[in-house]
Amino acid sequence: MIKGRILIGKVWHIYKNDWKNIFSVPTVVLLVTALMILPSAYAWINIKSMWDPYGNTAGILVAVSNEDEGAEIRGKQINVGNDTVKNLTKNHQLGWTFVNRKNAESGIEKGKYYAYLIIPKDFSKKLTSILELNPQKPNIEFAVNEKINAVAPKIASSGASSVTAQISQAFIKTVGDAIFSGFYKGGIELEKALPSIRDVEKQIFELEKALPEIEKMGKTAIELEARLPEIQAKGQKIIELEQRIPEIQQAGSSILKVEASLPLMKDAGEKVIALQGNLTDMQRSTEIIAEVVSNLTEIETNLNQAVESVKETKQVDTTSNQEQLVQLYDELVKIHSGLQETRPGIQQKVDEVSGGINSGALFIKNDLPRVEQKLHAAADFVQKDLPKVEDDIRKAGNLVRTRLPELAKGVHKAADLARNDLPGFEAKIRSAAAKIRRYESSVNINDLIEFLKHDPQKESNFLSSPVLLKTKRLFPIPNYGSAMTPFYTMLALWVGATLLIASLKVDVDNPENKYKSYQLFLGRLLTFLTIGIFQAAIISIGDLFIIHTYAVDKLWFVLFCIFISMVFVIITYSLCSVFGSLGKGLTIIFLVLQISSSGATFPVSLTSSFFQKLNPFMPFTYAVSMLRETVGGMINEVVVNDFFYLVIFVLISFLLAMVLKKPLSNRIEQTAERARASKIIP
Repeated sequence: MIKGRILIGKVWHIYKNDWKNIFSVPTVVLLVTALMILPSAYAWINIKSMWDPYGNTAGILVAVSNEDEGAEIRGKQINVGNDTVKNLTKNHQLGWTFVNRKNAESGIEKGKYYAYLIIPKDFSKKLTSILELNPQKPNIEFAVNEKINAVAPKIASSGASSVTAQISQAFIKTVGDAIFSGFYKGGIELEKALPSIRDVEKQIFELEKALPEIEKMGKTAIELEARLPEIQAKGQKIIELEQRIPEIQQAGSSILKVEASLPLMKDAGEKVIALQGNLTDMQRSTEIIAEVVSNLTEIETNLNQAVESVKETKQVDTTSNQEQLVQLYDELVKIHSGLQETRPGIQQKVDEVSGGINSGALFIKNDLPRVEQKLHAAADFVQKDLPKVEDDIRKAGNLVRTRLPELAKGVHKAADLARNDLPGFEAKIRSAAAKIRRYESSVNINDLIEFLKHDPQKESNFLSSPVLLKTKRLFPIPNYGSAMTPFYTMLALWVGATLLIASLKVDVDNPENKYKSYQLFLGRLLTFLTIGIFQAAIISIGDLFIIHTYAVDKLWFVLFCIFISMVFVIITYSLCSVFGSLGKGLTIIFLVLQISSSGATFPVSLTSSFFQKLNPFMPFTYAVSMLRETVGGMINEVVVNDFFYLVIFVLISFLLAMVLKKPLSNRIEQTAERARASKIIP
């Protein structure tokens, strides 16, 4: 216990001597005071300069040249370039300067302007080409002079992007208004046409139902096409019948004449009937002829006897009488022969006449009334209907001559349609009906009409800004300077620690070797830590109350700055104590590596893989994270984690000093002597 007190006492003795020596020399006091204050100046100047870097962008001059000649859309003249210039005159985010193309191009080359925007002649024309078949995207010519400044071109580019975004938004709103106005009008028209649409749907469905009948008609057309030769042949017969109309007219005239002769026929019929009554007398004529023949035979015999008697008398005066008797007898023989010859013929004729009369009488009694009735009907047809029939025949003939070829063509077309097109037509009708059913099952046309009838103005406004960014700020920091305070404060603490090892002597004189190496190390370290604590206190309190940086947890901000300063002093002091002047160089190298790998400025994910791999092993990583917690709002788990890793860096530094300081002291001293011998390195 006593030994420990002695050891601590020696460390404390070194510490007291350091401050006694400091206060004994005014210039050293001034130096130490400057070392305490200078890092804060570094931090405050940088933080204040970055306080609101994007609040003074009006000084970044950007040339604007408008060459837009405008365009006409649906009879309305528009000029997007002029509208853009009007909007930019009200925009003070950048120093918009309106010049011609020549001045813009020369101005940016000479550094007068950071960038330029040139709106070409065809800007409006190309912009409105969206309504054409092949729309063309318009271009805005943008150029930036990147050699003037590293950040200004990015700001100018952001401003140019903002301009194009505004143009796009305005254009989308205009086009959207036109589109949704069309939708609204379409919705009204669709609503009016809905009954017709429903009727068309009904007709398509009915047509679908009628497809079997249509198919049957198609088959009939094909069958009719096959019968066309027969139809054409019958048509030819109609033409032939038309040609025989004169004969038909003549036959009609004959019928009329026959009808006119009916009274004569009836009178003749009565006579025939009367003659039938006299058939008995006609039949008795043969009997009379038979009697006559018999009498003639008797007369012949008597005459023959008389002739013979006269011959026997042989009187002269009887010669003439004889001769007369012979002559009479010869005549009677002729008559008798004639009667004998004609008697069978007369009988046959009488029989034939009797049969004809009986047949005629039978016809007159039984058939003539029906014939008369038919004859009257035929005559009536000839008088009343035959002219119309003749006209119909002529019309039919004319149809056959003129229409039948067209009918044949139509039948061929119908049959060809049935063979070639009807199957596809049926498929399309069924497909259309199926699509209508699917459409009706998935889309309510009334809902569609209601959608189309939405307010065009509201819809176009929505389309121009479809998404509103609802920002929820976690751990909000009011300005850029406050957001950068952790980085610049941490950087100032490291710079302060570096100034200490560069300005003050790290090694303690030990001529009598009354101090051990670790006592020398700890004793002088306390002096450096004291100065470092003052550095941190001045920087952090100045951040809060002089330049008024924002911090949620002000007390913890001051305390963590002091803790981080102690960590940095221990690291830099250990490097310089162990490695001498080489250690000073290592602190500078360490500073450079940490700025890029800690993620203090840009996210570490934006750096190369080398710095990303270094990130977990750099004290800046945890120091800046710890200070950010106090500025934005602390998460205990994050703070504890950062504190833990910073303590590890302290332990590593102590371990490095305890292990390597004594073994390397002689070699480091020899190296320093050789360096001083060069008369360049102190």
